[in-house]
Amino acid sequence: YMIVSNNIVPKHPKLMELYVLLNTKRGTVPLHRDLGIDNRMIDRPITVIKNNIFNELQMQVNKYIKGLTLNNVNCKATENGLEIECEVEIDERI
Repeated sequence: YMIVSNNIVPKHPKLMELYVLLNTKRGTVPLHRDLGIDNRMIDRPITVIKNNIFNELQMQVNKYIKGLTLNNVNCKATENGLEIECEVEIDERI
């Protein structure tokens, strides 16, 4: 498995797609208004964010990033904002 963070730009194209998804505010992409992270989530407790964000990211990865499997999501509040780390697997056949 691999780790993708919203703070570090990955080299692999599929991981880059997830990086972009993690750094996109929902509602800002024309024709794909459901793409990205819901900004309202930022003000919630970190435990609530973690549970909600996994479900949201799971749906978006399945829809937008074929060949990527989301296994786990970890979130923590830092002085620079919310840090999101995703544990993923890549299926190179897709």
